[in-house]
Amino acid sequence: MRVKTVFSLVIILAFLFGLIHQVVALSVTNVSFRGGGLNIDLSFPEEAHPTENTTHNVTITALTSLVLQNFTLVIKVFVNMSWQQIYQEQILSQNMQQNEGLTRRVIFTLPQEAHERLYCYMYVLTDKISSALTYIFYTTHVRTLTHSELLSEYSELLANYSSLHAEYETLIESYNAVSTQHSALNTTYTLLLGQYNSLQATHTSLNSSYFSQKADYNALEASYDSLEASYITLNQTYNALKSENGDSRSTIGSSDTDLIMTRNLMYVFIAATVALVALVIYIKKKKPDPYIVVRKETVALKPTDS
Repeated sequence: MRVKTVFSLVIILAFLFGLIHQVVALSVTNVSFRGGGLNIDLSFPEEAHPTENTTHNVTITALTSLVLQNFTLVIKVFVNMSWQQIYQEQILSQNMQQNEGLTRRVIFTLPQEAHERLYCYMYVLTDKISSALTYIFYTTHVRTLTHSELLSEYSELLANYSSLHAEYETLIESYNAVSTQHSALNTTYTLLLGQYNSLQATHTSLNSSYFSQKADYNALEASYDSLEASYITLNQTYNALKSENGDSRSTIGSSDTDLIMTRNLMYVFIAATVALVALVIYIKKKKPDPYIVVRKETVALKPTDS
């Protein structure tokens, strides 16, 4: 940054040096316009300063015999933040022969706060044209610094130039060292940039894989929640069935006891039945003993009338 400052200072010094020599003898610039049978030459100083008198010379030459119906020259200057009119020259109804010339010496004083270039508006109408010609152009450049002020600034800048030149040499050496470091850092930067691009590509791939796996994870999590809800329901059903199984085992145990008792009673009944059948068979096979039938009769007495 300081190297650029020194370079800028050298350029400014060179510019001021040339400008100082130009201020000593200000050059004059000419502009010419042709139209409507006229040739108009305007000469003016290239540079002027605020509060100074400035001169513009106008020469109008007729290329043929004509009537100059209207020639108007308006000069404006930029003061502070707006344009301000400082002069107006006007020629009306002037008969002119071929090669006849009119000369006007325009002298005006520039305002204190004037700057930028002078703005000129020129209006020309003759009997040789059907419509007026208008020209807009810029002339003298108004500079705020005078010759003595430029000399003062030039001397001050020249005094600082020697010290700045020594500092410039030091800065050049520093610049060379920094340039060498910059080359090494640029090589490192290129290497790191390649690694960064590779990591960026890997990151993009992993990021894409992450979103895909995250979608799978969300689907699995939803399935897990559904299975967990089913598991809770099945566990409740299992506990209910387990409780019913205990009741069924108790009922089966009671039924087994009743069955054993019933089976035992059946065995006893069958044994009794077999014994009874055997007894009946035995009795039938046994010979009957002789017996006497005694008939017992009951006599009933008929009651009398008394």
